[in-house]
Amino acid sequence: MSIRAVWILAIRIGDDNAREDEGTRTLFSKVYPTVERRVKATEHDSYVQLADNASFVNSLVNKLGLQTTGKQFIETRDGCKHIDQKPVFEVDTVYGKVWPVLVIQQYGLLYCCLPMVEGGSHLRPPLIKISGLSAGFSLLLGMADFLGELPSTVDEVIEYTHMTMHNMHPKLAELYYFVSQAAPFGTPKDTNPATVRDIMTKQSPALTHKQPAWKPNIYKGKSSLYFAVKEQIRAVQYDDLKVPNVWDVYGTVVCHAELEHTLPEVSVNLYSPTHSKATPPETLVTHPCVQAIESASSVKCKLKFTPPNEMFVLCQYSARVMHLPIKGFYQMKEKENNTIDLLVQLKLNENLKNSFSHCFVNLPFFNRGPVSVSECLTSQGNLSVSTADPRVLVWNIGQKFPSKTLEVILKATLRCDPSKKLSSLQQDEFCIGNNCYIQVYFKIADYSLTNCNIDSKTVQVTPSIKYKINSVTELQASDYKIWNSHGDAVVGFPAPKFLTIYRHVP
Repeated sequence: MSIRAVWILAIRIGDDNAREDEGTRTLFSKVYPTVERRVKATEHDSYVQLADNASFVNSLVNKLGLQTTGKQFIETRDGCKHIDQKPVFEVDTVYGKVWPVLVIQQYGLLYCCLPMVEGGSHLRPPLIKISGLSAGFSLLLGMADFLGELPSTVDEVIEYTHMTMHNMHPKLAELYYFVSQAAPFGTPKDTNPATVRDIMTKQSPALTHKQPAWKPNIYKGKSSLYFAVKEQIRAVQYDDLKVPNVWDVYGTVVCHAELEHTLPEVSVNLYSPTHSKATPPETLVTHPCVQAIESASSVKCKLKFTPPNEMFVLCQYSARVMHLPIKGFYQMKEKENNTIDLLVQLKLNENLKNSFSHCFVNLPFFNRGPVSVSECLTSQGNLSVSTADPRVLVWNIGQKFPSKTLEVILKATLRCDPSKKLSSLQQDEFCIGNNCYIQVYFKIADYSLTNCNIDSKTVQVTPSIKYKINSVTELQASDYKIWNSHGDAVVGFPAPKFLTIYRHVP
């Protein structure tokens, strides 16, 4: 699980006027000689040494096709026989082929590393068996989170490369120290930026107990606990008896514990009220710090954990609910002279909380040019053209549905102008003619479809200390589509059973 080298690159993508030495700049590079010696001892005659920094970076950029060579056909890179294993690449250097080079993009920069392959990279083991890839991926993400966003323009970022360690940007200067702490001698130990930053900036008091590596410091201050339950729903409605509507619900519980103790243990219930409409989580994935999961009943789940100092995802869950929160249908027909008639009707489920932080509907019309509203009749809210995209109408419903009917209706006549080309905006090739959809966005505070929430009265901290607890819950639509009843729709069908049955192949 060691890393031979790591790089951070700033690249002017597709800049034909830039020379090779101007288009790419290395913001950060580090080679581990101790790991290189181990690789040489393992590989023997198959060992390929690393080229100098400028040569390797140039070869990598050509391999990725990010410079002018990306417009040329190169058989080894673009041919049909080439096996693509992104984000892992094989780079041709002056000394031979270097593999596996891991490359990810974060905040507009390329983060790259070359893991050591136990047994030798010349054997080309399956990627899943190379433990250094997961360790390198974790290290690169940790570096990206630690560095964060540099100046918005690449030119400003590249200017940093002309600075020395004494006058370079503070973030880049600290990154060298971060890497030495996170991956001493090329072996990633703890790549969590919050933990490493604690080691770099704080000095712990004398400890009576041994602290774990993932929590090197003790919090000092007023003790508090914060929980946030964020539940999301994805749904697709077709208004077709032959095609059933589909939806799924998933949620995330985030925790931030600031507790004055060496290793406090927290016990918390994910609680759903015991009534017929409660929906317990179907699947539950927890953070590694969770030590025990106890199920007192079908709708209760107790988690015991020792929290780290930073904010973290305590658990993630999925569940099935019986009814859609908002049912609707959408009817759109094209008429003569580039006009469109449409009807949208939405019905709120009677069991849903009728109080929204926001609720609006996007009506996109692709491949028709900009749209304008000729006639409009709404039972509630207003209809307007999006300021960000002239092809999209926005129906702002407001914060509540009518309390008597729980229903809203939109009727409108639109006019399109296909003569005006919008080449700068991405088109959907499927959405032509009557093939179209609408997308519903809503957010409800202090509510969840599954009734999963943090029961603050049952939260316990051991040893007993005084603390302040705060918990929030919200439901949000992440991808909520309704297809036009008069057109075709994109439908995903389950695979036949004979394809899903596992068969052993000798």
